[in-house]
Amino acid sequence: MSLASILSGIFVIISKNPIVSVLFLIGLFLSIACYLLVLGINFIGLSYLLVYVGAVSILFLFILMLINVRISELLSNTSNSIPLALLIAMSFSYPVRQVLPLNLSSFNLNETLKYFTFDHKFINYINGSFNLSSYSSEIIFVTSKSWDGSLAETTHITSIGNIMYTSYCIWLIITSIILLLAMVGAIVITIKQKD
Repeated sequence: MSLASILSGIFVIISKNPIVSVLFLIGLFLSIACYLLVLGINFIGLSYLLVYVGAVSILFLFILMLINVRISELLSNTSNSIPLALLIAMSFSYPVRQVLPLNLSSFNLNETLKYFTFDHKFINYINGSFNLSSYSSEIIFVTSKSWDGSLAETTHITSIGNIMYTSYCIWLIITSIILLLAMVGAIVITIKQKD
């Protein structure tokens, strides 16, 4: 699945036809979602399917179908940008390989934080006050208090739902309005061009 996602990502960049490129983008999102489901991160995998494949990619495909793509744009030679793309990909992959360990079971938060700050006194302060090495890798999401004042443990989905529909509900509404305006704008532009 990781090989399929890498190949789909490469074909998204290399493909000259934007509609074919969006289809490869859908394949990329599907392979990443399957990979997340295999890893056991079910909610995020299903969210990828719902949000990226179900909404964003279909919206891209819908807009590209409405807009007239010129044949001259499809026939332009883009092979001269491949070395630049490889150089940029290597320049991004090197820092990521330096920060992330080869084996995630040996992941140490203290060592990773040292890459993101220049002041080691801050890291020593964090180690002294919080003792990060004593925390387990399993994080419990706590979002609310019960009637007696003790913290109630909730799941990932409940935490995301509580945050999305209470604290950040205005941002959810604004995002949905922006997506609606993008779709209506594309329809209005194509209707005016046909008249």
